Amino acid sequence: MQLVLLAGELGEKYGKQHEYYNLRTPADAIKLLCFNYPKLKQELIEAHHNGIGYKVIQGGASMRYDELHLPFGSKPLMVVPVIAGSGGGDSPFIPILAGAGLVAASFLFPGAGLFGTTGLFGAGTAGVAGVSSSAVLTATTIGTALSAVGASLILSGTASLISPQPQLPNAGANRIRGEGTNVRGAGPEGVTRGGSGQQSYAFTGPANTVGTGATIPVIYGRVITGGHLLAANVEVADDSDPLKLETQRPGLQTLRVNGEKLTRELKSLGGLKTRRGEDNLAVNASDSNNDRRMVINKVFGPDGDKPLREGEVLQKTGLEYYRSDRRKKFDVIFQIDKGLFDFAGASGSTKIDGFITYQIKLEVNTDESDIVAASATATIQGLLLQSHDVTYAHRLEMPRIGDGKKVKIIVEIMDVAVYKNARLRLQAYGYDLL
Repeated sequence: MQLVLLAGELGEKYGKQHEYYNLRTPADAIKLLCFNYPKLKQELIEAHHNGIGYKVIQGGASMRYDELHLPFGSKPLMVVPVIAGSGGGDSPFIPILAGAGLVAASFLFPGAGLFGTTGLFGAGTAGVAGVSSSAVLTATTIGTALSAVGASLILSGTASLISPQPQLPNAGANRIRGEGTNVRGAGPEGVTRGGSGQQSYAFTGPANTVGTGATIPVIYGRVITGGHLLAANVEVADDSDPLKLETQRPGLQTLRVNGEKLTRELKSLGGLKTRRGEDNLAVNASDSNNDRRMVINKVFGPDGDKPLREGEVLQKTGLEYYRSDRRKKFDVIFQIDKGLFDFAGASGSTKIDGFITYQIKLEVNTDESDIVAASATATIQGLLLQSHDVTYAHRLEMPRIGDGKKVKIIVEIMDVAVYKNARLRLQAYGYDLL
């Protein structure tokens, strides 16, 4: 006889003590309990939503998923519910198992399993009259494959339960077929904004602090930490190395989109198709409004429609939606007409790269709601003087949406570091303008 004990609420609902015979592994015990009590199986699968995990203990030792297929042993098996965040008992290394993973691991057949050489349909049938050894081998091979496929399905289902994926909203008769552009480009290069090096939002090590009124921590044990500087006075002067006017030669050759060089060739820059063009890139589109292109001509910056700063938004509605292949070439045209740079310090100090990070969203209004059909985040970076103008465009792809009416474009400034007179113009958007 083999004993399985359910602790806590499990014992109150499904019985504290269960007796079984000829169990090979703890996984068999969990599986039999799930067969006998379907509500228990469902409770295990959904337990992580309520912050509940489980310890499976035999002989005083907590088991991991892979240990559930070890021989059962002579000691009782205990399943104990544990509230998430309560720790692992006396040792931080005691495993707490997710209920969904516990069910999946119990129904997973190790090796050949149910269909293996000694299983229900395995080589054990060789003793049955009329069953040839070749038939047994075929059944074993097929059974092993089926077990592997079944295990894969169970574990993938468990993963989707623990980490559900967001679903697109149901728009009734307005269906989305295919996928639109969804790109998140890299941010500006340089830890010091557009200055130098590679951007990183990760922790860069212990930081020293300076100033009055800062909190001084009390440290116990060995800790790597920065210091707090109470006072400092530094003067640097070197007449042999005069102040540089710029960190690099200004010009169109300095332009980067998502960290990659911007050229006249239409190519993927950080996952977003982009190219540089002439100033009249949008004007050359001869089709009438609402057919192929829509001129927007709205500006972020001085004397514009919105300031060039984080959180500002420009939007425009009016372009007709197309369900044909034209939707795969949806172009958005921008212009920088007052230079692009920043200062290393105060105004008049060394010029460094300026950058603008923005998000583009394309919405199609349907009878029921507005659907975000495509989106992209991009960073334009470079060192252009006030006399330099540049026009460039991004190409996005729209999905198929039934009964679409108008396409709305929304451009939001996510991050920016430029001198005070810089401007970003949203020139136009339309189909196949490049």
